[in-house]
Amino acid sequence: MALACLVLLTACVADYYAYPTWARVGGQSLNKGENGLWLRYTWYFGRHDEQQTRRMADDLSRRQIRYAYFHVRYIQADGTLRYRHPDHAQSLVRILHERAPGVKAIAWVYAGNRRGQGNVELADPRVRRRMVAAAQWLVNDCGFDGVQWDYEVCPDGDESFISLLEQTRAALPAGKLLGAAVPMRMPWPMRRWGWSEPYFARVAQSCDQMAVMCYDSGQMLPRAYVRLVRQQAIRITRAVDQAGSPCRVLLGLPTYEKGPVSHNPRVENLRLALKGVREGLQAKHAQPAVFAGVAIFADYTTDATEWHTYDRAWLQGGSGARQLDGLAARRSSAHHKQWRASGSDVVQRR
Repeated sequence: MALACLVLLTACVADYYAYPTWARVGGQSLNKGENGLWLRYTWYFGRHDEQQTRRMADDLSRRQIRYAYFHVRYIQADGTLRYRHPDHAQSLVRILHERAPGVKAIAWVYAGNRRGQGNVELADPRVRRRMVAAAQWLVNDCGFDGVQWDYEVCPDGDESFISLLEQTRAALPAGKLLGAAVPMRMPWPMRRWGWSEPYFARVAQSCDQMAVMCYDSGQMLPRAYVRLVRQQAIRITRAVDQAGSPCRVLLGLPTYEKGPVSHNPRVENLRLALKGVREGLQAKHAQPAVFAGVAIFADYTTDATEWHTYDRAWLQGGSGARQLDGLAARRSSAHHKQWRASGSDVVQRR
């Protein structure tokens, strides 16, 4: 028994180090030019000049980012938006529309409950009304093309979240996008940290877009993480398709290293996540028609090597040659990469 355990442990350790380097990225890229990117709150706060904003807009177009999720920070316990910068927001959206007319500027709004990092009681109708009012303000006064609710931690089957989506949709002007940043699909033993397929179908009927956060999974083996992402591509697209909703799915992929204990950058990284997406969408039961693209988390944690991986393995649809794979794997194993943002932006998202 002891020998068998030792052999198993040795195999796991060997796979942990070998898999990121030698596992080939299979499947095909189904890039449609409708990808997403989460961007830091500094854009909304007006901490970038016009030249920097124009350069950012050019980068979004070049990288085929259609949905730019600009962080506008968070909802307070009473349901109101903590920070309001309408002048900066209007300037940001104006430049983006002029420079990159194909890109949609989406207000990414964090709302944390007691399991997340806040005290938002979504079951309170007064809180929801104020949140809906904040969404209207972001669209009507700031000029955003839509709103993405990032409600964490949203339990499976939460009726209050459905109510928030329905009320927001009813209040937003026609043509404005209503999205949600959502957890992964998890099997029933792990349902505390994810959703069931029936709930994905219900949420899909109440919004235009879901961006699935395929990170902070707690997976400790690279192979297991790839399988988990592959399952998201299969099961969530199938659930949305069966719902008969026009909602579209983006799969959010990580590029950050510093994070909570549930994130190991050697396991959860862009190359392995793209491997899971590509291979999952090729599976028999996947429904790629409802898949829009991938969403990168985030602009302030993605370095040149990761953008190169994105370009080769997703935009160009390359097969993920081992030369590229080895480069990305060596990068992900270097746990001391200089990190360009404070931990609160990734871990707290507030």
